[in-house]
Amino acid sequence: MKTIVITNLKGGVGKTTSAVNLGYSMVTLGKRVLLVDADPQSNLTPFFVKSHGYSGRTIQEVFRSPEKIRNIIARTKYENIDIIKGSVKLKEADASDEKALGAALSQVRQEYDICIIDTRPAVEAVTRSALLAGDVFLTPVQLENFCRDNLSLLEDELTGIAYEKDATWRIFANMVINKRSQLAIYTDMVQKHDWSFMENCISRSEVVNNALQRYKPVMKHRRSSRVAKDYLELAKELLEV
Repeated sequence: MKTIVITNLKGGVGKTTSAVNLGYSMVTLGKRVLLVDADPQSNLTPFFVKSHGYSGRTIQEVFRSPEKIRNIIARTKYENIDIIKGSVKLKEADASDEKALGAALSQVRQEYDICIIDTRPAVEAVTRSALLAGDVFLTPVQLENFCRDNLSLLEDELTGIAYEKDATWRIFANMVINKRSQLAIYTDMVQKHDWSFMENCISRSEVVNNALQRYKPVMKHRRSSRVAKDYLELAKELLEV
């Protein structure tokens, strides 16, 4: 099982949207997928289950009892996608054992091909636990100056963890439009910094917003759209990382 942790210190860059659509794209490529909602906002969960409530069968319980992970994983409305549901009650103190999530996921490595973990925009205890469980750190960015500056801060946070884990950090451009200013920022990111960008990027499209309002992956909402194809190509590229 390859574990992909979607992370950024900046909010609003499309972390949860990426988790939703890359997870669904992986399934269309024949993979068995486990999603993990490690963001206390729990925005990933309602895309895949109708109601997650506060039953205790959430990621909070995984941190507290890693050995019970099989009883906590929930089926979703999509074949070959399971989920560890998020919890608005999740606290940083729940991740006092920073290796608990990795220990839990190691018990189901043979049951899934891909695990995708959605995180909050901060590298604190819960996110650090996710990173320590990861093989690939994946960062969506928008091609604008604030994201460029933020990447330098994120690099400082991830470098030590990536070295400790022998993990790979990859970045992809999200919500891309063909503006000259965006091209200039992208060129600066690639040429002046030692950042590894994915070749594929995700186009800006109103189709994404329409799908989000319906709590659907883009491919389920409008399979023939350009952005659905973008996510599929990015998923294929990730399988090679």
